[in-house]
Amino acid sequence: MNLFLEVFDNRSLYFDTFDRMVDAVYVIDAERRTVYINKAAEALDGYFLKDIKGKTVQDLYGLEGINSPALRALVMECPVMNEEFSYYVNGKEVIQLCNAGPIYEDGRLVGAYSIQRDMTRFKNMVEKNIALQRVINKQKNFDRSLKQDPFSRIIGSSDVFSRTVSQAQQAAKTDSSVMLIGSTGSGKEIFARAIHNGSNRVKKPFLALNCAAIPETLIESILFGTVKGVYTGAVEKDGILAQADGGTVFLDEINSMPLASQAKLLRVLEERRIMKLGSNKEVPIDIRVISSTNEDPVDAVRNQHMREDLLYRLSVVPIVIPPLRERKEDLPELIDYFIKKYNDRFDKHILGVDDAVMTCFYEFSWPGNVRQLKTCIESAMNFAEDGNYICLKDLPVYVFEDNDTPENRYRRYLTQSESNHEKSSEFSQKENTFASLSGNNRIAFDDENDGLLRSIERAKRSEIIEAIRNAEGNLAKAARSLGISRQLMYYRVKKYNIKL
Repeated sequence: MNLFLEVFDNRSLYFDTFDRMVDAVYVIDAERRTVYINKAAEALDGYFLKDIKGKTVQDLYGLEGINSPALRALVMECPVMNEEFSYYVNGKEVIQLCNAGPIYEDGRLVGAYSIQRDMTRFKNMVEKNIALQRVINKQKNFDRSLKQDPFSRIIGSSDVFSRTVSQAQQAAKTDSSVMLIGSTGSGKEIFARAIHNGSNRVKKPFLALNCAAIPETLIESILFGTVKGVYTGAVEKDGILAQADGGTVFLDEINSMPLASQAKLLRVLEERRIMKLGSNKEVPIDIRVISSTNEDPVDAVRNQHMREDLLYRLSVVPIVIPPLRERKEDLPELIDYFIKKYNDRFDKHILGVDDAVMTCFYEFSWPGNVRQLKTCIESAMNFAEDGNYICLKDLPVYVFEDNDTPENRYRRYLTQSESNHEKSSEFSQKENTFASLSGNNRIAFDDENDGLLRSIERAKRSEIIEAIRNAEGNLAKAARSLGISRQLMYYRVKKYNIKL
């Protein structure tokens, strides 16, 4: 102890740094006595360093040998990496993600350290979320819900989207595993809920788990549950799979689940039996699994994000949800739906979006899909004047950062002029007007800008007329020649009052 304290005192600068860390830091000497804990550890455990210095880990936490990562690192003289363990201190359970290792001075073992991240709140939050889902399921009036179309909340009638909805409706009639394939924000969980509500499991639980949001060290205990004593302080708990018995589990972003956990999940699905962590007893389970991935499943296997055998087991019914950029015909329906929703929530009477906004929406790529459109409408509803239409000035700035609107064509024109040293003071003034985007996230217009925008609109109208003439009046062919959808072509023909 004296040797280690001498080493400790000589390195006080380092431990002063530890006091500023968010993670808890513990240091014990070769006799297993506490030498140091940082401020984060004091706050976590309710101890003060001055009161516990010299006391053993057993005295303070009831931890012995293999139960303590720091003691194991000391005895075995090897590091312990990313291990979850739990203990009770001052009447509360603490769940930690721990890294530990031995400490040497001149080749002599003098102690061990442990750096621990508190996962208690996170795991409690996940478990409370699962419990809340169960309560919501129990409180539903299923008799009433059965009279409603479970797919009524899925908005869109374009051909490509209607086929997707039809596939989901067919999947609801069976018990096969479904894999929803789609980019973030495309509505995968809404589809999963609709499939469950349209199935014969509707009166049983629907529990969802985002695999990307759960740390690797916690996911198996959350999935499979634990028995008392599997790790120090562990109590008997059912995992989400057992809690959903008879119902449906939605595993969102399954490609983010660790491969080792995927192997255990595959065994559960194949054998229809589950075993809690630390138990040797298997119990039968009846669940339907709906999973989702935000990357191509073949790429997920190739990139070792997903086991190939699990992919085959989960993708009995693969359903690809098209991104919003591939179903822009659905924009009017979606816009009307969200405006009505936020009119009710904000007690406003917004009439819709004006033609300029609709053109902007058609030309935007929507990388965040329907979720981004929803957020965009909510943002604009905060600024739009009650009783009027949403205008360009009401939209958040990102809508103009990735599209080919007249405003962006104008920006490119200014940039090109500047690079060629031909930019006049007149155009500098216009650029400053549009530069206000970065200042207040809104677009400002003046008479001169409006004139330039009208010139651009006239050029676009001429372009459309020329394409229609070359296509001999065939709008679908004209749309293809311009690289736009047929729906957008019809919209522009109507907007520019082009006579066919």
